[in-house]
Amino acid sequence: MDYKSSAMHQIDVPSGELNEFDLPPVCVVTGERQGVVFKPVKFSWYPRWIGFLFLLNVLIAIIVASAMTKRVKGTLPFTEEAWSRWRRGQILTSISAVTALALLVTAIALLVAEEPLPLGLVVLALGVAVPLLTWIFFARGRGPQVLRIDKDAIALAIPNADAARTIMDYFVAGLRPAAWAEDGQDAEGTPVRAICARHDDIVASGVCPRCGAFMCPRCENRTREQASPLCPGCWELRARSIKKAPESFFTAPNVGLQLGLVSLIPFCFIVQPVSLVLNIVNLVKARREGGSQRDQRKAIASLILTGLGTVLTVALYILGSQP
Repeated sequence: MDYKSSAMHQIDVPSGELNEFDLPPVCVVTGERQGVVFKPVKFSWYPRWIGFLFLLNVLIAIIVASAMTKRVKGTLPFTEEAWSRWRRGQILTSISAVTALALLVTAIALLVAEEPLPLGLVVLALGVAVPLLTWIFFARGRGPQVLRIDKDAIALAIPNADAARTIMDYFVAGLRPAAWAEDGQDAEGTPVRAICARHDDIVASGVCPRCGAFMCPRCENRTREQASPLCPGCWELRARSIKKAPESFFTAPNVGLQLGLVSLIPFCFIVQPVSLVLNIVNLVKARREGGSQRDQRKAIASLILTGLGTVLTVALYILGSQP
């Protein structure tokens, strides 16, 4: 069966919930519910407007992109076949990118020769066609693609509409009121008179979606108000299994502060404009997205340091140019 799809469907996974405890077991590629295994995934993203900086200064663009790149690790549900197809597409895409770079360098060498060869145009065309065709035939629609990463959620595009609908419904399942049926079961399949697994004197209000244990309101544990509740046992297992990644020192505010300090050195013509651009971006972002006061103070201090370094550079240049 070919699972390729040209249509992608967006899901917004809340921060910290890209794991087997907080996602339903439905394959994100095929929508299947049988034979689903959670596989490790990594995603990285940076604002696309940074691409315009390459038109101004490549070094500035690289530094700003490196500082503002956000990374997320976790697990997503796949069938083994869908996982293999997606991983194969990723590997082939990486190989095609390296091949394209080699072809483009070869094409430039052929085209700048004293007698440009027609072969140069052919190699140039191959350098463009190889990664494009590889993506079309081996990567497009094969698996999840990152659209955005922010402090609240990671936005992913997945190929299967049923999987996207199931996942998004799952994220708000905790808001649904219990609907008692005439056959003695509620909407989740919990018997009306079921007893909580940990409190034998309390009637259960729900079933843990992960292990099936009956639980009362006192036993419910949620990552968010809207999330499906977990029983105490699964909640403890989640806490042991999901370790919070340590905060990296190389964040955008920290990198900006380091560049501000370096900018104090006279005649740092390369570092000073990079520091100026990055710290303006950091300050605007911290204020618009409700960043911490600490990050805002870092950006302001970095701009002051950059300004002092620029003034010192100009002053020394004027003094040095006088006869």
